[in-house]
Amino acid sequence: MRQGVAPNMAAGWAGAAILILTASAVKGQMPPTHPPAASPPAPTPTASGPKLPISLADAVFIGLRDNRTVKSAYLARVSEKFDLYVARSRFQPTAVLNAGVEASRNSGVNGLTTTVAPTVSWLVPTGAQFQFSWTRSNFNSGGVDQGTDIAQLSLTQPLLKGAGIKVNTAPVRIAELQEKIAQLSLKSTVIDAVSNIIAAYRSLLEAQQQLVIAQESLERSRTQLATNQAMVDAGRMAAAELLQTQSDIANQQVALLEAEQARNSAQLALLRLLAMDLHTDIVAADPIAVEHVPIDLNRAIAMAIDNRPDYLSQNRSLEQARLNLTVAKNARLWNLSAVGSIQHETVRGLTPIELNPGVPVNSNGTSASVGLQLSIPIGDHTLAQGEIQATTTVRSDEVQLDDLRQQIEAQVRDAVQGVELTWRRVEAAREARDLARRTLELEREKLQAGRASNFEVLSFETSLRAADTQALDAEIAYLNAITGLDQQLGTTLDTWKISLNP
Repeated sequence: MRQGVAPNMAAGWAGAAILILTASAVKGQMPPTHPPAASPPAPTPTASGPKLPISLADAVFIGLRDNRTVKSAYLARVSEKFDLYVARSRFQPTAVLNAGVEASRNSGVNGLTTTVAPTVSWLVPTGAQFQFSWTRSNFNSGGVDQGTDIAQLSLTQPLLKGAGIKVNTAPVRIAELQEKIAQLSLKSTVIDAVSNIIAAYRSLLEAQQQLVIAQESLERSRTQLATNQAMVDAGRMAAAELLQTQSDIANQQVALLEAEQARNSAQLALLRLLAMDLHTDIVAADPIAVEHVPIDLNRAIAMAIDNRPDYLSQNRSLEQARLNLTVAKNARLWNLSAVGSIQHETVRGLTPIELNPGVPVNSNGTSASVGLQLSIPIGDHTLAQGEIQATTTVRSDEVQLDDLRQQIEAQVRDAVQGVELTWRRVEAAREARDLARRTLELEREKLQAGRASNFEVLSFETSLRAADTQALDAEIAYLNAITGLDQQLGTTLDTWKISLNP
């Protein structure tokens, strides 16, 4: 079997060879002598190529540039920005151009009618609607050429329903608030992405250090085995005690393989977040530097209220609900409007040829009107329904805002408490690690002097390995607790000096 070929693949080839031999024997033929074509080697599942050291700052930068979640969030911003543009164009004039051509035949006479009718509308913040239209039509049939021009300007100013700057600018204000909510959503997405990258980086850093701990422990056990062998050769130790050390070495090798697998998994997790090639042999290059960070609880709570995207978004949602309530109340009023219009009409053309050829027939006329229009809805309960729904939404958003504020305070208190307790854990774990290392050194000296057993040395070796792991876990947990508090405060981007382009 070729080196590197998986056992199940070799078994499959062996089974195929048996089938060929059996089929050939049945037919009385010899199997083919040439070997089957070699299949291409399967890609290795682990990282390959030179090691690529990367700092945490570089990982965050690459993640913001290539992370697919962040890219998707920025793609969504394209349509969200256009929604705001559309809302802000509410008070800009709009125009519609209508045109048509119609050919006809009546009693053997051909006719052609052309029409052009542009219309311009303009809504102003008071609710007034201006509309200007011009219609030009031409008719030609049987020697008759006539045309009509009609220009009309109309104004409708609501006095009750739909009147007022606050009501008419509400859709624009709601859209602006929605844009701020979208920006906060982008900020929240980036904060989560950065926090996930930091956590994945530290997981790789911890896995690498766990691998170092396992290697160092294995080396110490091998050194101890050499020492024990020398003592056995000198007659100072029973040969049976070597089995204990050999068993410990076997366990250390298992632990080393498990640490290597954990490192590989951490590599893949970080590479996926950075959208990098999964075969890259990435290495977390930052040292594990842990220092105590003093935290003011009251200041932390105030910062969370001022910076948390979810709290700021809920505030703006409440503003939107209040504007919708204003619009819903206004919609229940009578529709009373002042209207006015002025129209100018021009008729132009020529008389038929058989009557008075070439004599133009033109006439002009101007008319104007002013009045009031009133519309009273009767039996329409949907207007009251809209106001009730808007009122309920406002009250519900107020309750949610109060609940979210309390939830944020509880989360910040818990995060601050977690940071402080984790630091105490770091101090205790470091002390336990130092004591375990010193104890192992003393036990080795006692073993050399014949005042300790090999079993005791192996026990203290296991204790040191556990203490190293415990101290490493505590230090990584403290760093992650600081990052988690930063996320709870909504200040992750400020900490990492990240400015968004929403």
